[in-house]
Amino acid sequence: MNESVSGQAAAGSNGSDRAKLSIPQEGLIYTWVDGGLGVVEEIVRAGFGFLEDVRVETQERLGATLDLIEGVDRSVFRVARKALARVDGISERALTSSQNGWFALLGTIRRTSQGAAGLASETAVAIVGERKATQQLVMQSS
Repeated sequence: MNESVSGQAAAGSNGSDRAKLSIPQEGLIYTWVDGGLGVVEEIVRAGFGFLEDVRVETQERLGATLDLIEGVDRSVFRVARKALARVDGISERALTSSQNGWFALLGTIRRTSQGAAGLASETAVAIVGERKATQQLVMQSS
């Protein structure tokens, strides 16, 4: 090896080898510690980057899920409102038809009772008229 423990190049070593390999000047222990810390730093950076990616993706998916639920919720309420309007239309039509039917029935009963009263009155007049005529005949005959 061309390097001493202190990181100094050995006498007679080629300077171009040192430039290519980028050999640190601080020594072997520092190089190991610094290299290890660099690896740990990359692991930490990658780990937190991964966690950030998971956080962003989770937030986007949960947001999309909430949008879906909100959309379904709005759709359900829209369908419920339309169903309510349709049922109300049916109820309105049924009430109107029923009301018209009852008014027609009441009108028929009114006209029937008026007709019956008129018929009874005419019958009574006819009967009373016949009796008077009969009584007059009986009186005249006697």
